[in-house]
Amino acid sequence: MSYFVATLILARIIGPKDFGIVGIIAVFLGVGMTFVDSGLSTSLIRSKGVEADYSTIFISNLGLSLVVYAISFFIAPLAASFYELPVLEPLIKVYCLGFVLIAMRMVHQVVLIKALEFRRITILNIPGNVVGLVVSVILAQEGYGVWSLIALYLSSQLITTLIYWSFLTWRPNFHFSLDAFKRHFSFGYKLMISTVINTVFDNIYNLVIGKSYSIQTLSYYERAYTLNNYPISTISGIISKISLPLLTQVSHEPDSLFKAYQKSLIITFFVTCPLMLGALAVADPLVTFLLGEEWRPSVQMFQILCLAYMLYPVHSLNINLLTLFGRSDLFLKLEIIKKLIVSLLLVVGFYFGIYGLIWSNVVGSLLGIFLNSYYVDRLLGYGAIKQIRDMMPTFLISVAMSAVVYFSCLILDGCGYLFQLLFSVIIGVSFFYFTAKLTSNQALIHILSLFK
Repeated sequence: MSYFVATLILARIIGPKDFGIVGIIAVFLGVGMTFVDSGLSTSLIRSKGVEADYSTIFISNLGLSLVVYAISFFIAPLAASFYELPVLEPLIKVYCLGFVLIAMRMVHQVVLIKALEFRRITILNIPGNVVGLVVSVILAQEGYGVWSLIALYLSSQLITTLIYWSFLTWRPNFHFSLDAFKRHFSFGYKLMISTVINTVFDNIYNLVIGKSYSIQTLSYYERAYTLNNYPISTISGIISKISLPLLTQVSHEPDSLFKAYQKSLIITFFVTCPLMLGALAVADPLVTFLLGEEWRPSVQMFQILCLAYMLYPVHSLNINLLTLFGRSDLFLKLEIIKKLIVSLLLVVGFYFGIYGLIWSNVVGSLLGIFLNSYYVDRLLGYGAIKQIRDMMPTFLISVAMSAVVYFSCLILDGCGYLFQLLFSVIIGVSFFYFTAKLTSNQALIHILSLFK
């Protein structure tokens, strides 16, 4: 959360001119981290690993991080030349040091995830985020520009890694088991390839926009993307980390697994759908309040992306089921098919300009429901039609809520952005809750029963 807040503050200080450079660098970090992990952490989470497994994965992650950093170091000049931005070379070389810092705590985090200690993970991440926030804001005010964003990332990763090593008792014994590595890598490498493909295509819009349009245009897109991606990726990450160990506990009981999975999907969409459609309705005061007047060109981009990201946590849940069944081969096959379709959408969207590119995100997300749920239907009998049917009540309430919120913003125009937001949130939440309660929405019933 602190990292996200820091980028909002830095966006105001730095402005749109140079902020888009980070969007280009992000693809290096995303792809690099995927190779560093190579799906090994996921394999370790889903298995009953012994101490040799943990140490083997630690050594593997650390070794891979050094290799990937070396590759990034030599690729940096080529990236700077391709985008005709000389500053990219030193930025990439410094930014990618994060590979090594994160690799040193990956197994520590697996230990906590397997113990379902998600609250502790959150607490351990706080000091690094706070330090990163303070350091980056000071540097930005001193005129260091985009380098303050690099400092934000590296300082937060360094402190977080030190915190994990200080407060967790697990230590590697540096015993490397080739058998353990082969076993985990045989499962993980397919996830790795899938995730690399996914990461590249998640950032391909940054790459295309950065090359075909101005850095300022990329800055507007990057902020619109981040404002959508942060809450949704957070929710998706929680779903992935919680659902896998919990569903594993009932994986041997088909009926119980189906009910648990259906309930997870309904509750997930109940959270994300009103969140994103509500954000779409208040986009203008939200973006302007958070980033400032000079970022208003991001508003329409943000609204379009809200429609795409509304379904992302559902996609994450569908894909997670393949991991549960150990079908990383199907995971890889599915990702390849989806990215071929996304490539086609990207080419078509490019023909219609910057907004055509952004709308291709929405089309790809809608098609993703049918693609991601194909194997879920085969494995669990819960395909796209059944999923859409279960999500439709929440969607209809959310659309109505979004319309109410949008018109409330119009009525309150000129009353101040903060007042517009607060009043709209109160109206939206109240309308959504009472409508869901009156219509006996199943997701709300499940959530209230959990609280009870």
